[in-house]
Amino acid sequence: MKKLFSHWQVGLLGAFALFASSCKNEKLSEVIVPPSSTQVSASLVAKTEVGTGSSYTLTGADMTVPATITFSSATSSTFTINLASNADTVASLVSSGVLPAGTVAFTTGAAAVLPQITVPAGVTSVNFNIVVSRSAMELAYGSNLAAAIKMSAPTKGNKIATGKSAMIFVVKTADILAANSIHEISFGTTNKIFDVTSNPSSYTTGSVSLNVSIPVVLQGAPGAQFTVDAVSSPDSVTKYINNGQLPKSVLYPDSKISITNPTVTILAGTNSALLTFTTKIASLLVLQPSPGAPTINLPTIAITLKNPSKYQITKTKVSTVFVTLNPNTFRPYYGTPFLVKGAIGAVSDPIYAVYYDFGGEGIGFHIVNGTKNGDQNWRVPDAVSANPDYSPRSVIGWTSNNDWLTYSIFVEQTGTYQMNAMLGSPSSGKTYSVYIDNVLINSQLVVGNTTDYRNQRPNYSTLNLTAGYHILKMYWNNAQYDYSGVIFTRLN
Repeated sequence: MKKLFSHWQVGLLGAFALFASSCKNEKLSEVIVPPSSTQVSASLVAKTEVGTGSSYTLTGADMTVPATITFSSATSSTFTINLASNADTVASLVSSGVLPAGTVAFTTGAAAVLPQITVPAGVTSVNFNIVVSRSAMELAYGSNLAAAIKMSAPTKGNKIATGKSAMIFVVKTADILAANSIHEISFGTTNKIFDVTSNPSSYTTGSVSLNVSIPVVLQGAPGAQFTVDAVSSPDSVTKYINNGQLPKSVLYPDSKISITNPTVTILAGTNSALLTFTTKIASLLVLQPSPGAPTINLPTIAITLKNPSKYQITKTKVSTVFVTLNPNTFRPYYGTPFLVKGAIGAVSDPIYAVYYDFGGEGIGFHIVNGTKNGDQNWRVPDAVSANPDYSPRSVIGWTSNNDWLTYSIFVEQTGTYQMNAMLGSPSSGKTYSVYIDNVLINSQLVVGNTTDYRNQRPNYSTLNLTAGYHILKMYWNNAQYDYSGVIFTRLN
């Protein structure tokens, strides 16, 4: 009995469920009615120009310009529509006169739109953004940039109005960007010819090498880290010499210089870095006409900025710098020549023997036997022998026949001068000669017997000097004396 009731109960429940389902389906079919759908036509304006007074947002990376699609009536449902930016037609638009001559096409991706946008129901227009690369605007600065913004494939039966599928999009770069905001990479020099001597803060000297630094700068707001190559350009030097723009220069070979950082890095958030190169002082001085004569034509190199990883090389400032290196500057021991005072009766400061010119063997000095005696630590590796008996060092000893030393001097006034050479020798008959700019002025001057090397006494001679830079050479004809230096006095 219990079992039979159970079967009956299940059957009753099943019948009830079937009846309920049938009733539900019948009621839903009565309530849900397919809505009536109204299609719309989408339109773009024929042309949008972005310039002074336009609506846009500009950052250091890009510019965002709002644009609008309008519809023939309110949309009845949500649908999508495709967008694309294309610059292929710009050339034909220019040639046909639709766009003025000089208009430049955007590069691929430089005026970007979303490939598809969703249009909500119940609207008569929808906005979208055109994102323009700032770099593209900077590269074309001064020109108008153009592209065609096109829409296609609206869904759910919606259409595009005839002749309204594309918009000519033009950006007037000179209206958008201030000239001094353009990101340009250049050398931080006001002149393309950079005279190192006239810019003493640009170089340092060691015992052997000259180190030169030239700023590389970024115009515009600093951004992410970037690099730029610094490339030697010897052909540019030759061209400038030949066309007369470097009248007192000679090409300094690439083999004589070493660019420390051929890839210059400007760090994030900064606007400058230093390009540095080195050269040996001796390599510069060997270009002088002779060991005792000043340089006339200045060794010159050219360095060009290329291949920036970001931004652009300047179009208006210095992108190739011509660096002139005056050996006369780097020859003197103190960086400047010893001053020979020009007032009549004026006695110049002593030029101590140990402060001979830089340049090394055959340039600043010549030591026949190549042996260094005395203070072994003085001006290493020069073979010139400083006498250790004097502190501070001043005297040179262990002199030999045909040795010589040079000193850079600057004469204030043309005139006749007395030169007092301080020499000490325990022997008679010793001689020396004086050269100015490698020209023999006084020959075989006699050194008196002073009884001891350490007893240096005056040796007077007279010479005519012209105003300006000169190189004094002291030449030992018949040596074996100690030499402590010279003193100049203006006579008339």
